[in-house]
Amino acid sequence: MHLIESALSENHRAVRDRADAFATDVVAPRAGEIEATDEFPRDVIEEAGERGLLGLLLPEEYGDLTTDFLGYCLTVERIAAESGAVSETVQGHTFAALPIARFGTESQRERYLPDMADGTAVGAMLLTEPDAGSSPSQLGTVAEATDDGYRLTGQKAFGTNAGVADVHLVVARKRPQPDDSHGVSVFLVPSVEDASGFEFDRVEYMGMRGHVTGDSTLDDVAVPAGNLLGEIGGGFRIAMGTIDMARTGLGAIGVGLARAAFDDAVAYAVDREQGGSPVGEYQAVQVLVADMYQQLAGARHLVYSSASAIAAEQGDTRASSAAKLAGSEAAEFVTRNAIQIHGGKGYRKGMPVERYYRDAKILSIIGGTSEIQRTTIAKETLGL
Repeated sequence: MHLIESALSENHRAVRDRADAFATDVVAPRAGEIEATDEFPRDVIEEAGERGLLGLLLPEEYGDLTTDFLGYCLTVERIAAESGAVSETVQGHTFAALPIARFGTESQRERYLPDMADGTAVGAMLLTEPDAGSSPSQLGTVAEATDDGYRLTGQKAFGTNAGVADVHLVVARKRPQPDDSHGVSVFLVPSVEDASGFEFDRVEYMGMRGHVTGDSTLDDVAVPAGNLLGEIGGGFRIAMGTIDMARTGLGAIGVGLARAAFDDAVAYAVDREQGGSPVGEYQAVQVLVADMYQQLAGARHLVYSSASAIAAEQGDTRASSAAKLAGSEAAEFVTRNAIQIHGGKGYRKGMPVERYYRDAKILSIIGGTSEIQRTTIAKETLGL
């Protein structure tokens, strides 16, 4: 189930090995506790930073181990195999740090990126809104210009790491509104504790426990002029500039969850006896295993094809949407059937396959639903 070794560079192998050690030594022993308590595992994220896994896509001066996007996907896949919550936290953090690296001033990069790379500061991107979804052109959050900066007012939803983040990238529409790019801009807002008028209500979901997300309210939150990221009116480019990467990364998380469930199901089918024979000798189970393998292998191919293309600066929207769709659907299919192979035991609370199944479901919703991915793939194919 692994990529052909010859296709991986020495850098990829080094990143994969470091991710494997982190997942094995740090995440795996804590996964059950994170699931049970639903508490944000800040210490685990700090350890990821100390091991160089949070600065993989940042400039070399900020990360002690940098890589391309394929190396990043190898990392989140491996972490997801132990904890979907930790992998999604890393994903949300990464795609808050990248815009600062790409569009930030030298002062902003020096202020935020060292701490984000070593895990002492967590990042969040606040784009999605209750009435606008993730469409930058329909956002209702506004940034009123003042003599010394801006005041932000509006509501956000589904922001990964929102509330626990030390820096939030808030996408808002500036007033007065410029004529270009929908007037959308991005502002750097500190933690909830450090920004008056910034409130966060965490929402509890069926899966990804320990991954913090919820509803954010900004009520006349003051930010200085120096906290504008990029240019006024440049927010659409910033918000959408990493969408292909983010979708492919979510596909990699799906592959990681599917991989863990598949391995558990295969081991169980070999060891568990029913009627004097391992359940894996029954044809019905064999059919499930074959279908699970096909889904997982196909998804992994699409995810890493997209990741490799992005690494070569040849990525495209159709490939990333296909990767996200395949990874999401493989995660649901494989985790569901892993429970089926385990039987009643798999449905028990506390069983890893039960956790994988609940974690997998959100992947078909966040980052653009599976329906949106299908529409995108079709339109890109048909040239519409």
